[in-house]
Amino acid sequence: MKIVLCPVPLTNPLAVMGEPQKVFNALALGCLASAVKADEATRNEEVILLDKEAHVHNLKTLKKDILKENPDILGISVYIWNHQRVMELCAMVKKDNPHIIIVLGGPQVTYNSEEILRENPSTDIIVRGEGEITFCELIEALKKKSSLHSILGITFRHEGRIIHNPDRPSLSNLDEIPSPYLTGILDLSVSGQLELETSRGCPYRCAYCIWHRVHKYPSYNTMERVTEQLKFAYDKGIKKAVLWDSAFDLPERRKALCEYMSREGIDMYLTVFLNPWSVNPVCLNQLKRGGTFFIDIGIQSMNPETLRLINRPAHVERTKKALTLLKNAEMDVICDVILGLPADTFKSVTAEMDVISSLGFGISVNVLNLLPGSQLYETAKENGIIHLEDPPYLVYETSTMSKEELAQAFRYGYFVQQRGAIQRFIQGKSPYMKINSRRGFDSLLGG
Repeated sequence: MKIVLCPVPLTNPLAVMGEPQKVFNALALGCLASAVKADEATRNEEVILLDKEAHVHNLKTLKKDILKENPDILGISVYIWNHQRVMELCAMVKKDNPHIIIVLGGPQVTYNSEEILRENPSTDIIVRGEGEITFCELIEALKKKSSLHSILGITFRHEGRIIHNPDRPSLSNLDEIPSPYLTGILDLSVSGQLELETSRGCPYRCAYCIWHRVHKYPSYNTMERVTEQLKFAYDKGIKKAVLWDSAFDLPERRKALCEYMSREGIDMYLTVFLNPWSVNPVCLNQLKRGGTFFIDIGIQSMNPETLRLINRPAHVERTKKALTLLKNAEMDVICDVILGLPADTFKSVTAEMDVISSLGFGISVNVLNLLPGSQLYETAKENGIIHLEDPPYLVYETSTMSKEELAQAFRYGYFVQQRGAIQRFIQGKSPYMKINSRRGFDSLLGG
């Protein structure tokens, strides 16, 4: 069989606070392709990853590239920011070639798979949750034209009905999936940086997130696999890397990585994600010794009642202490803040932005997207949260923030962000975000 895997990149037009992405992350599809080529039953199938084609594209050119390959199976990862474009592309492809079996996967279709199939007749099968093993079994079954009823983790059409098979347990050791970099599936020259996910899942239970629901317990790559990929990229001249782990919080893994980079002289600019409660002098000393780190720290809110409602184990004084430690350590930091969380007010969110800005840190402000499958999505009515009914499920009013106040807070955050970027530019530092003299705002938020 011939399988085409197609990234559908899109910088979320509603996330106007950040710099537009220069590259997109094809890591998920790269892992899928690596798994297919490593599996004994599917290794001889032809797999084509349209990562280079997707860089400069519109939906018509993507459709043309897909149809040119004439695949038996088309696989696409779906996220909240590309959902609508994926569905448009599927309809376009199916119209021109109804024989292509379209398989979707990713977080955006895992918890509403039956609804997706009902509303989008051009899609055929949805792989829920962790997809590598499931996709290999699916390819084998489709090739043999055998029943799909025994494949765990899929939702599919059968004789006019939608069948929802039981979930598949998550992998306990991510090394079972071959590295798409070490196998040559992903070309580092396309993006110019190494993008890794060295763990899946999260030990925390934040109410706005689904990562801990997709993976009940976190699973990890061995540090041998992680360092092998870092060395591989560094030897090829790659100077930047991003660890897309939900949080770089485990002390023993952080220590092992930093010691390896220091010992081997791997001088890379490494982006990691931290929670404020994991920031302490030991953590910062490890990072300082390990090289140059860019820290994306998840503040989200500094309102005690909000933190309680969203199951965040941080508290305000601990967060302020973490920020002070980061400031004194002269770390490169950007702080994430979410607008539209329960109990937050215009006064509380602007005050926390001022605290962050006063320390000289960059700020990334995003309006809450209610992810299907998350606790806040399920309790939105109870919490007085009003949101779009369709992707990206953007929150535009809460019981404590009117639509006008949310829009005003959003603009204030943008002003703070741009002011910080200009200050860093004047100081001769690289701005966290692109400096813009003028921005448009979505009419939903009153702009």
